[in-house]
Amino acid sequence: MLVKRVVVLVAVGMGLVAIAGLIAGASDNRVRWREWIVFDKAVGKLDEISWIDLFRMLGPASDTHLQRAYNGNPFEVITSPRGSKDDIEAGERLYREHCISCHGDQGRGGLGGPSFYNRTFRQGRSDLALYRTIKSGIPGTPMVDRGLSRDDVWKLVSYLDGIIVAADRGVSTLVTVPLEPVTAADLRDADNRPAEWLMYAGAYGGHRHSRLDQINRGNVGQLRNEWVRQLPTNAERVETSPIIRGSMMFVTEPPNRVYALNAASGQVIWSYTRNLPARLAVCCGPHNRGVALLGDRIFVGTLDAHLIALDANTGSVVWDVAVAEPSNGYAITGAPLAVDGMVITGVAGADYGARGFVDAYDSVTGKRRWRFYTVPAAGEPGSETWGGHAGAGGSTWVTGSFDPELRLIYWGVGNPSPSFYGEGRPGDNLNTASVIALEADTGKLRWRFQFTPHDLHDWDSVQTPVLVDAVVGNVKRKLLAWANRNAFYYLLDRATGEFLLGTPFVRQTWADGIDASGRPRVRPQSLPTREGALVYPGVDGGTNWWPPTYDSDLDLIYVPTLDHGGIFFASPDHPVEVGGETLAGWDIANNDEDMIVAVKALEVATGRVRWQYVRPPRKAHTPGGLMSTAGRLVFGGDNETLFALDAETGKELWHFEAGGWVSAAPVTYALGGRQYVAVAVGRTIMAFALPPLQNTADTDVQARHP
Repeated sequence: MLVKRVVVLVAVGMGLVAIAGLIAGASDNRVRWREWIVFDKAVGKLDEISWIDLFRMLGPASDTHLQRAYNGNPFEVITSPRGSKDDIEAGERLYREHCISCHGDQGRGGLGGPSFYNRTFRQGRSDLALYRTIKSGIPGTPMVDRGLSRDDVWKLVSYLDGIIVAADRGVSTLVTVPLEPVTAADLRDADNRPAEWLMYAGAYGGHRHSRLDQINRGNVGQLRNEWVRQLPTNAERVETSPIIRGSMMFVTEPPNRVYALNAASGQVIWSYTRNLPARLAVCCGPHNRGVALLGDRIFVGTLDAHLIALDANTGSVVWDVAVAEPSNGYAITGAPLAVDGMVITGVAGADYGARGFVDAYDSVTGKRRWRFYTVPAAGEPGSETWGGHAGAGGSTWVTGSFDPELRLIYWGVGNPSPSFYGEGRPGDNLNTASVIALEADTGKLRWRFQFTPHDLHDWDSVQTPVLVDAVVGNVKRKLLAWANRNAFYYLLDRATGEFLLGTPFVRQTWADGIDASGRPRVRPQSLPTREGALVYPGVDGGTNWWPPTYDSDLDLIYVPTLDHGGIFFASPDHPVEVGGETLAGWDIANNDEDMIVAVKALEVATGRVRWQYVRPPRKAHTPGGLMSTAGRLVFGGDNETLFALDAETGKELWHFEAGGWVSAAPVTYALGGRQYVAVAVGRTIMAFALPPLQNTADTDVQARHP
């Protein structure tokens, strides 16, 4: 009865409007056009507008275009009745689901659909014309009826209004919600905030694991590319790990740019470009692996060894500090780590003889809080492990981890310098090829563990420290798990540094095992020589900087691995002058055999291989890092292929030929009720999601808690 009364009242109201138009006189076109609209609605020719919405448009309090005078076509003045901010945001989601694949980001054109820029619309560009085009489609074209409801079509029209106006002006219409400042508590609780990815490894423990499970073993085969953001870098590949807060994503592009993107569409919100010196001594490519986030600022290291704080909402510089002198070989390529009001960063440069360190800076002022040098100066404790003189090398070029309870920061340390010739640096060369545990508040060394004493094979120990709590010897302990570049998997007590386990996870020929203290028993025939020594693993190691992932529910750590040997040469007769430093020795990979790239699932307490997923053999390699989820999935990449594996069996469940090198690790986040997986591929950032129809109540975004 109530519905009938509303309909009767609306009809009466419309009738009164029409009568008012007749009384006003046929000559007054400012009123007359209203009766035509009412008449067409009454006889069923205007189904696009409900009686209630039409009444609102015609009412004296209306602020719509229907108050304007008739301009030749009464229907040109009908505007979308669904134009609120929430409606426009819903329209943007509908555009991404149904339109972006053809018309492209911001209507700039795509596969099978024209751009909205400099375009004449076949059926007109009024709101009603757009509604009818969307609802009815255009015969003979991919533009077909999508079966959307009347309200959804109007929401889409409201969003398209902004795009079309922007197309006329040649500007972006993107409006973003200001970033909610990230607190230290948010970062400590990052594991319980799976909709976001707040730091390089997802959370302080270095697990790179998410509790999201909307994408799972049952539906991952339907995963599709949702958006692509191409980056104008000349570098071969991007190695950034995206950071997501709310609807904003932050990525870096080598050699010198930071982007804030819309995490749902890939649209650029802002970008910052660092002006770099014309000449820089940067080893192994101009890489940058991401940013840190704290408060309303993001923090990024640069190739000229500066640490910069940017306003997360605008990209403007808040402060800029010189960490080290780039002419001495220093650079920053790793993502910083934000810890309790501080920004922690390492440095690259060991290949040019630079002396490595870890720094902490005040996140508000940029003032340095502390510095820890990884190798001792002459006369300092530990210099005896360098023959009594100052050490060189020991870069810290990949992000570390943090235990908030122990207040310890764990950071991997790279190779000594020179890399393959050790006569000038007799001894173990502390603290190279090691993990160091530093007091977060002071930077003082609590303990160290050296994986490869007197390293002669460039086996940097800069892998991600993985902090786990597991039972070893019937005792639950706070552990540090480490699949090392030297081909051994280690377990250490992370409170004390005590060695608990060391076992190979790929082929190795350089050691006869590891003794009870954790020291390797090195085979003399593995040392570099003038003639060359064939050693497994090669210079790239059994794994490298590519991040592993850890699923605490399954007690499995997943490691990207490489089985391949190398021929190591060393000779003082062929010195190389680089950046003022004399380097001796070099290596040549054994290219006569194929490289075997795999993902291996290791039992965290024993290092035993539970399963392995092996990629096709080849001569060259670019394995990527990994990420796991509560959907019982492990995501990774290799060469130009992205893949998803069953976390319990290693079975491949999905793959995508990305068309670009995959080196970085994927991340995942949730936005607008959908779970996304994003990863750097070649010179792009790609995001994947399930088709919208898969996002029902049964597969909504959920975080599975242990």
